[in-house]
Amino acid sequence: MWIVKFFFIINSFSIAQEPPLEAPYTRTTAPQITKPLEKPDSISEEGEYFYKEKSSADAIYYNLDHLPPITGAIYLRITSTSAYDITGEGGRNYKQVYGESPGIGVVFDYEWQMFHLLGKWTAKFSTGFTVGNGSGQFSDPSNSSLTPKEKFLLLLSPHTALLNYKLRFSDNQWFIPYVEAGPGYYTYIEHRNDGKKTGFGGSPVIAAAGGILISMSLFDKNAAGLLYDDYGINHMWLDLNFRHNEGLDKDKDFSSNVFSAGFGFAF
Repeated sequence: MWIVKFFFIINSFSIAQEPPLEAPYTRTTAPQITKPLEKPDSISEEGEYFYKEKSSADAIYYNLDHLPPITGAIYLRITSTSAYDITGEGGRNYKQVYGESPGIGVVFDYEWQMFHLLGKWTAKFSTGFTVGNGSGQFSDPSNSSLTPKEKFLLLLSPHTALLNYKLRFSDNQWFIPYVEAGPGYYTYIEHRNDGKKTGFGGSPVIAAAGGILISMSLFDKNAAGLLYDDYGINHMWLDLNFRHNEGLDKDKDFSSNVFSAGFGFAF
């Protein structure tokens, strides 16, 4: 009987010496195979290998071919616009009042997919705003070195309807060059702080532009799938665009060059 008790005590002692297992660790013995093994996170004194549990999310890769086809897109870009060739009453032009520095603004586009023909054709509707700040001008040339107290605030909004062609043959294409053209109309509000009447108006233009879309999947192959899972966004692009506006009204000539950069989101 004392032999059985001695064996039970020895066995209990050996079990108590085994290292405890704590999450997220699992234990396995080293397999006897010839191909290289993943390096264990730790090894016990008895030669047992311990590996951290791997999250299944680490191994997810999205198949972009299974995403729904693109039916439309929206774009948000920051713009830099050259000074306009506008001459007001008294012969003062835009550059004299608002300066020659480029105007900074924001443009928002909505794009509707139309059809495929040697690429992709879409209709794009655009709006936005640009803000200008300036000072009044003395009518007497001898006072040209002085700065009047009157301040002007000009808010311009370009509205365009463009036909857009993209050299795109796959929704998963990394680089997509495009061109677009169509009519537009500029509206403006000019407010002055001297109590005189605020000015309103508008003028038609013809716009032509070119640019390139760069897919965010170029930098992260899971970008499109993650955006679709989280926000329902099919693709995301970096959008670089150059546009020329040709004014059609000589009195309010909004001819200008516009460079813009921002992001496009397809759905």
